[in-house]
Amino acid sequence: MEDYYDISSTTAMSSVPVQFLVYVMANLFCTDEPTFLPLTDCFEVQVGRLVNLSLFIMNHCNRTKSIITDVIDTIGITGLTLGNVTNSTTNASLSYVNLKWTPQASQIGHQQLCAIAYTKFVSHDFFRML
Repeated sequence: MEDYYDISSTTAMSSVPVQFLVYVMANLFCTDEPTFLPLTDCFEVQVGRLVNLSLFIMNHCNRTKSIITDVIDTIGITGLTLGNVTNSTTNASLSYVNLKWTPQASQIGHQQLCAIAYTKFVSHDFFRML
């Protein structure tokens, strides 16, 4: 890193080395990414009427090693809100988020939602090895 007297100066007043260290951690516990269970059909909604949906996510890893922590929408529908990730009480591999949306007249037509599920390691053995 160097600093200069002003923007037109060509000789540095001082210079200090800077080093960035980045550690990219591989998923040592499970390499299978979570998948969204598909909605099988398009469905119609009415303008001004609240729609409640659940978006299901399958975790292909052992829940004691990796859990789904968050879901975000990357291409969202204006006014759509996503709830918190909830783990199924009947299926250890299944999580879901509740979606709420009240369609507006300006949204008549096809709408598209794209989402990403984030996972987190839960095994403490890995961190003891570091």
